[in-house]
Amino acid sequence: MYGMPLDQLVRHDLTPPGAPVPGSIGSLDLEVPSELITILAARTGVPPAQVRRMTVAGWVPWLLDSLQPEPTPGAAFDTYVRQGSVIVTFKERPHREVLNWRAWLPLNSKNRPVSRACPACVGSATDGVPLIVQLPITLTCPHHGRWLDPAYGTFAFFGWEHSKTNDRPVPRPVAIQDARTEEALSTGTVVLPRRTVHVGVWFRLLRTVIEELSIPVSTLRVRPRRAIELIWRTAGHPVRAGIIGAARTYETLPWPQQEMFLEAAATAIHLVETGDIEAPGTLGHLLTPEPDRPAHDGLPPRDIWDEAREAMSEALALAQQDPLVAERMLAILTSLTRTEKTFQSIRGDLISLDVPDAFLPQTLATMRARRTAPGLSHNSPVAIVRKT
Repeated sequence: MYGMPLDQLVRHDLTPPGAPVPGSIGSLDLEVPSELITILAARTGVPPAQVRRMTVAGWVPWLLDSLQPEPTPGAAFDTYVRQGSVIVTFKERPHREVLNWRAWLPLNSKNRPVSRACPACVGSATDGVPLIVQLPITLTCPHHGRWLDPAYGTFAFFGWEHSKTNDRPVPRPVAIQDARTEEALSTGTVVLPRRTVHVGVWFRLLRTVIEELSIPVSTLRVRPRRAIELIWRTAGHPVRAGIIGAARTYETLPWPQQEMFLEAAATAIHLVETGDIEAPGTLGHLLTPEPDRPAHDGLPPRDIWDEAREAMSEALALAQQDPLVAERMLAILTSLTRTEKTFQSIRGDLISLDVPDAFLPQTLATMRARRTAPGLSHNSPVAIVRKT
């Protein structure tokens, strides 16, 4: 359209005099100078905030915490990945230090010459290639539901890395995971089985699951080891995507292994949601439905002490009229009594409550003799009322 290479267009036409010039065209996907955003917004009619969200910097702090150097070596990784847990509890995870790390971004972009693209997007004259598919957070195109294939080229499509595209069906867990990622980027929230969470929670949960799937299984106890082995087996990939030895950082892996980890993460989340594996970590409950709780009937809560007092009042009323009930009540109240003094005190209390003196045995010895008599049982006052 302008008859000049892209880098010259940015440098000589879109960058105002005195404004910082991007170090490389490739860095524009990462972060764009504010002056350039202003000019692009003015010429295209796209709001500046929307232009900024077309860059990785526009998703700070949701997709990643910061693009700035970490203040303390290893702090960025610990804050993003190790604050939460899903399949493996925090105590069960081995600690490791990862320096100069930024979530989802390659530690060295020079080692990542291959981009990813959707065949349908590339073949369309109207659809562009979304920035988000260039980051290893999805497996499928959000618009067409097709697998993303490795392709050479960043700003213009140059060609596929492999001559044959991936035509295998997209597993349902993968489709659900990518739909949630698209929902997070589109709305800022994700609907999970337990509740709706912020976009930042979703990306940290997903990255935490990937980290847990990279743990050497030999270092785990039986329960988490069996769970992780089941996840990889169900996903149809070798454990840890074939990595042997010490853990590798996801952002440093080649795309084929990142693809396995994303598919295994989708499988893990699916197995947690179906109850096939447990998720005892701090974030695991978000992947399980809220447990059923009986609905309140609208009546005030039942007071068992009120019921007990009511039953005692009924029993006392009967004891005032029925000698057998009166004797049973005294037997219950003195069942643990060992002294005559205590017995007489309890007997006197009943008499003060209008239970006739003649209805009650005169001494503890007499009471003990009567306990073995037929028809006298050690029931509760409630049972006395119900039987009478």
